[in-house]
Amino acid sequence: MELHFTDREISILQELVKGKSYKEISETLYISISTVKHYMGRISEKLGIKRKINIILHILEHGYLNK
Repeated sequence: MELHFTDREISILQELVKGKSYKEISETLYISISTVKHYMGRISEKLGIKRKINIILHILEHGYLNK
C-alpha cells in the first residue's frame, strides 16, 4: 500500500527531518503550533507510528521525501 501525503504534510516532514521543533516549523511555514500538531497527528495515523523520532526514522528509511 502506497501512502499519500498532502503538500502541507510533506512540508512539515521536510522541516521535521531537518531537526526543527514544532515551534520552529510553525514559524517557518507561517502556521500555528496547533496546526503543526494536527498535521503530525495525521502523519502519525497514516504511518501507524506515534513517536516523533520514529516517524523521522521511518520517513528517511523509506525515502518518502525523495518521491
